[in-house]
Amino acid sequence: MFLEKEYKEFDKLMNTGGDEDRINELFGEILEKAIAVLNERSENKEFLEYPEDMYVIRALFEYFLEVWSESEWKEAKDLGYDLVYMANDENLKEAFSMFVLGVLEKMPVEKFLDTYVMPENENDEYEMFFMNFKDEIDELVIKHRDTFAKEFSE
Repeated sequence: MFLEKEYKEFDKLMNTGGDEDRINELFGEILEKAIAVLNERSENKEFLEYPEDMYVIRALFEYFLEVWSESEWKEAKDLGYDLVYMANDENLKEAFSMFVLGVLEKMPVEKFLDTYVMPENENDEYEMFFMNFKDEIDELVIKHRDTFAKEFSE
């Protein structure tokens, strides 16, 4: 699987408190390759397939969270929409849509995670992603439904 080897090294470094410079360098390399895949698939009108492209999707999702945490609202929203559109898996599309709602709300990512996300996954198939949300997320769905539909269709 593409980027699996890189992510194994990355996870090992993260779990063992590895060299921070190496961690940042490695994530930069992973992200560069993931963005290249995203751009290529987009140009060819292809999708990111799950689970085949799970590490590409993971890198893009982690970058999305990073950009969001820096309050880069437009870039986070655009990347979130890319994830929703490009992931060829209905469960991931739905989960990523919920995260985009947090960006539309301009809520700090930590607050969004604490307020709306259930950290445990009920399905091991998606262990790399947050897939379960608290019922309170319905408030954001209702509030941003029209905006999301309009912007996503453009």
